[in-house]
Amino acid sequence: MKHLLLSGLAISALMATSYKSTAQLTENFETTTGTALPAGWTQNVVPNDSTGWLSGTNTTLGSSYFSPNAHTRFVCVNDDKYQGGPNGNSLLKSATFNIPGTMAHPYLSFDCSFLHRNDGGSPAITEVGTVEISTDGGTTWTVISTLAGNTAYWWEPRYINMSAYLGMSNVMLGFRYQDGGAWLYGYAIDNVSVYDAPATDLKLTSIAPVTGDPTSYGVGGSTVSMTGTVFNNGATSIPSYNINYLFNGGAVVSSPISGPIAPFTSANFTAPTPVTFPAALGSYPIQMWVSVTGDANINNDSSSVNQLVTVSFLPTKKMMFEEPTGTWCGWCVRGIVYMDSLRNAHPNNVSVVSVHNYNGYDGMAHENALTTNYDNFMAAKVSGFPALVVDRRTYSADPSEAFTYYNALYNSFGFADMTLTTTITGSNLNASVSLTPALNLSGDYRLELIVTEDRVHGTTGGFAQHNYYSGGGSGAMGNTEYNFVTLGSTIPAATMYYDFVDRYTVPDMSVSPNGVASSLPSTMTAGTAYSYNFAAVPLAATWGKGYMRAIALLIDNNSTSPNFGTILNSANVQIAVGVSNVSAGVEGVRVFPNPANEEANLAFEMKQSSNVGITVYDAVGRVVYTLANQQLAAGAQQITIPVVDFAAGVYNVIISTETGKISERFSVVK
Repeated sequence: MKHLLLSGLAISALMATSYKSTAQLTENFETTTGTALPAGWTQNVVPNDSTGWLSGTNTTLGSSYFSPNAHTRFVCVNDDKYQGGPNGNSLLKSATFNIPGTMAHPYLSFDCSFLHRNDGGSPAITEVGTVEISTDGGTTWTVISTLAGNTAYWWEPRYINMSAYLGMSNVMLGFRYQDGGAWLYGYAIDNVSVYDAPATDLKLTSIAPVTGDPTSYGVGGSTVSMTGTVFNNGATSIPSYNINYLFNGGAVVSSPISGPIAPFTSANFTAPTPVTFPAALGSYPIQMWVSVTGDANINNDSSSVNQLVTVSFLPTKKMMFEEPTGTWCGWCVRGIVYMDSLRNAHPNNVSVVSVHNYNGYDGMAHENALTTNYDNFMAAKVSGFPALVVDRRTYSADPSEAFTYYNALYNSFGFADMTLTTTITGSNLNASVSLTPALNLSGDYRLELIVTEDRVHGTTGGFAQHNYYSGGGSGAMGNTEYNFVTLGSTIPAATMYYDFVDRYTVPDMSVSPNGVASSLPSTMTAGTAYSYNFAAVPLAATWGKGYMRAIALLIDNNSTSPNFGTILNSANVQIAVGVSNVSAGVEGVRVFPNPANEEANLAFEMKQSSNVGITVYDAVGRVVYTLANQQLAAGAQQITIPVVDFAAGVYNVIISTETGKISERFSVVK
């Protein structure tokens, strides 16, 4: 069985032309047109293989299961797209060339995308990719490398020592793909070169932090350690080298780093001397480079100039997870499970919205035009349902990857601290934000408001949930409330409750998708508080106000910014709704925090003195907590309910007085 893979970063095996200019064979496939091979290159194709090796781009050659990243033009045999027949065995043959005896370090280098996957059968058939050589003009072939699969990237450089063939002429290289008769993936190559490698060449391939990384921000006086990766581009081992950096025009800091680094391998480093953030707020340039005795190419030794930024404080980051979903989508129960798990695990660090897809089946997407426009806005960012958009960055993911993205991004720089408050006047929700930036900001930054509801329930067919996990054929899927394996392929509306449901947005996403224009000043000073009151949100009578949450977003709307359209930070609060019962003599009942984790506070106001008892029931009606009757005076009351031992779920608390009862629901998360 094939498994759809996430694309990685493409990396190039191109080296400096200063020592590849005398290469005996060089081919980057840029001069080819259509699917033709370059002049002098040929192939042997088994008839059932249909097409064999073709030239082109990832757009023309890629497929769902084998789609190398963009790499300009390259050559590829795509078993997924074109092959599928038995006896797949395609040999790509280079033009002939010589390997002069005068070469000191003859090497073959090429970029490769090869997954080395099997068909999942029993016994499994595994695809094979080899590099071969002929020294008799193509009559006989010898395997010089059998490729392992790519590990971290879709494209990786490969290097093969060719010293055994010094002094030979009429040489040809071969690249063979074999599928063993199974329907598998493929093999792609680019930038083929046989050249005399330098003895010593150290390349700086990456550093951290770079501009915009979380650790590129710091308060004055704090420090950050510079790290990075080097690559030995030479044919001999490097015993040691120096890492150097220049920060803000000061003195060069140089430190020795011990090796050894074997030829054509990478090594990670940490600069022994950390960088100290200056006291004054602002951006400060830093550049790093490596140095080693005898380096043949200094052009690849240095990083670009990056920026470290001194800020007044490090804001609390609260990530935003938006999940396009639909009741009609049987795979979307995956979102129900993972979004629920995410908020339960990180209730203070995430904001969560389920954006229900507007169509003839999903009743939750029909509240008003704003929810439809929100759905259209989110659907344009993803390729299918269910999906996950994190901080509205340029990628979309699957809900099952929620924790992966949380772990990767939870410490991102949040730009500002945000406090959100809400009140209800009549049938309107009023929300206001107080925002304090951690650095001086200039430009178009905006605020946005999203109102969500938990425990949404309906009786019409649109509230029924399709379920492709029924029976377990697609694997286990469930949370503390639903085991989707044991439920039917369509779960009746009467038994389904939905959380995080989008109800309202300010502004309308079709008018201003990146927040309210002019909601923040064009110039903001670090450490200064700015406030904004959103337009009132009309609350529908059918909404469960005790289960509603308001979410405020800080969005970068600067069109030239690398963060354009990105959510920089968020804040969310449970909407404070006071429940009253005149006959019981109780007003303004609310539970906070809601959901709770260790303690839940029950707040209410007594209109007159009364004997009062408290009882908490779980979702199936069992008593889990009681507080014996006690005399309470008129006025505001607050009682703490310990919920640390409660299971995650929904609970009902009942306040009993001498004249009546009143109840309120709350949730517990773990």
